[in-house]
Amino acid sequence: MMKSIKDWTCLILAGGLMSLLMTIVIGDFYVSLHENRPVDESIVQLLQMAVTGIIGVVAGYLGGKDEDNSDKVKGVS
Repeated sequence: MMKSIKDWTCLILAGGLMSLLMTIVIGDFYVSLHENRPVDESIVQLLQMAVTGIIGVVAGYLGGKDEDNSDKVKGVS
């Protein structure tokens, strides 16, 4: 269950970036299909860099999420 503003921020960043990427990629594929040209290489590079960025944001969020509970797991009170 999402409790903090940090949870919502990570969700909005990841979801918004994914929807923006889907819009860009679908638009480029549509134009490529109708103009009988190959897919633009810069769109593929943009997609690769953005997916790497999303993984970094989510990994940073998950890595820093349980800092408060880390002492409890180790048995320290």
